[in-house]
Amino acid sequence: MTISERINKLRKERNMSQALLAERAGLKAPAISQYESGARSPSFESLIKLSSALGVPSDYLLLGEEAAPYEESSDSLSRMIMHISGMLPFDKREMLLDYALMLLGTGPTRLNLPYFNDVRSYADYIFRQLGGNSLPVDLNGLLEHFKVKLIESELDNCEGMLAQGHENLIILDPRQQNQQRRRFTLAVLLGHLIIPWHTETVYRAREESAFKTEDPREMEALQFAACLLMPRDILAQDLPASAVSLHALRKLAGEKYDVSVFSLANSLVDLYPDKFAVVQSDGQKALKTFQGSRPVRNDVDPRSLAAGFYKSLPQESEVRTAKLEEKIWFQDGKPGAYVLEESIYDPQIGKVLSLLTVP
Repeated sequence: MTISERINKLRKERNMSQALLAERAGLKAPAISQYESGARSPSFESLIKLSSALGVPSDYLLLGEEAAPYEESSDSLSRMIMHISGMLPFDKREMLLDYALMLLGTGPTRLNLPYFNDVRSYADYIFRQLGGNSLPVDLNGLLEHFKVKLIESELDNCEGMLAQGHENLIILDPRQQNQQRRRFTLAVLLGHLIIPWHTETVYRAREESAFKTEDPREMEALQFAACLLMPRDILAQDLPASAVSLHALRKLAGEKYDVSVFSLANSLVDLYPDKFAVVQSDGQKALKTFQGSRPVRNDVDPRSLAAGFYKSLPQESEVRTAKLEEKIWFQDGKPGAYVLEESIYDPQIGKVLSLLTVP
């Protein structure tokens, strides 16, 4: 049976019109007609949307397998508890999971992993027990361990997608060529797969608003990725607060962790929230900000080094360092107080990354 025939068969079995299927899948009605007639092949993203709307595992359509429609697994109680816990605040989640473990015993999760109450514990376990406790983390090895199929296909408004079914599938958009960014996207999607209370069939990563998201599951997956690729205890050894500089960050990001300087700087702020802040800017406004305990301004002060780059753009990557008044960068800057600004301009992306250090 072809994909076209399978879509048509499932739609009719569910007494759905093409218009209704299109509405539930977030697609246009003419597209459904073209898919069923074979005049047009659906993209991987469209197939995932159709699978969700038709109530079948994504691989039933994606991989063309004659798999049986989804049936509840024998550990339905465990799945239900994980789903409920994902909607709770952390303190209440911990109480629920502790009680659930007492009821269920200490059996493994659906991926044969121990149960943990927090995301960082999952990342630490994966790194220590399955990742070889070595850097940079071998993400392809983890995909192989969890039997995840990785493919490339152009996606709309995101850089990666996880489809969970009889066979778990990760799709990366080939248009994103930055290897370190692709690695982080892949780690985010692995987080959605590994965190047991992330029970949705489909997860998207690196959408336009990813760094400003308020979705708790996306925030957890981002935290998982950061903790997996940049373990906090190793990062603290590599970068004690007294030895932090942009030069050190660039060296470690490229040679040891295989992540972007921006990602490593973000983890640094998470490690020392009272000491550092990181801002990516375009000379006029802050595009991405990772602030610790101090609120950073949304605009870029003309007196900052970051703004100074745009008065005469350098042709090559350049780092500038200066001691400036706090109020140039911080909303609560105090008179007579200073901050150390280290800024680097990257001509390839046309943006400035600023590391702010509070003495």
